[in-house]
Amino acid sequence: MNKQRGQDIVEFALLMPLFFIFIFGIMYCGFLFGDYLTLSSMARSAAREAVIVGETVPKGHENDDPKPQPSFQNLEDQYTDLIHTSHAVTNLYTFDGISIAKTGNNPPNGVPADSVGVEIKATLNKDYAFPIVLENLGIGLPQNYNIVYYMYDENKNKT
Repeated sequence: MNKQRGQDIVEFALLMPLFFIFIFGIMYCGFLFGDYLTLSSMARSAAREAVIVGETVPKGHENDDPKPQPSFQNLEDQYTDLIHTSHAVTNLYTFDGISIAKTGNNPPNGVPADSVGVEIKATLNKDYAFPIVLENLGIGLPQNYNIVYYMYDENKNKT
């Protein structure tokens, strides 16, 4: 029995890094999924608001002559500010922007004509050690993701 005195410490030292990688991986996936759900919900809200409110003249240009074309720029700016200031998402991915546009008469497959499409883009933030550790272990992470949401515009005369 005296020969096995250090066995517990050696086993602990060998298994501890794997245990922490496993625990941090679960946490990381949870944060990633939470961010995805939050941005997906914001995309849905932006699409709904774009259908209801419609296109507007960008702020600060209401009195220009000639008036600029109405667009969804005000709504894009509003949701960009909301995402940056509300801290609703973690810093695992950096928010790259939101774009809102009409699909028109020739939309992508499966999307009804006269819809409004919202796309939110995010890119992996490489400032954290954990994504680098996972990539060095051969575990690939999504480098970026796009959330696309379409909403049918029943009120075609407004937008």
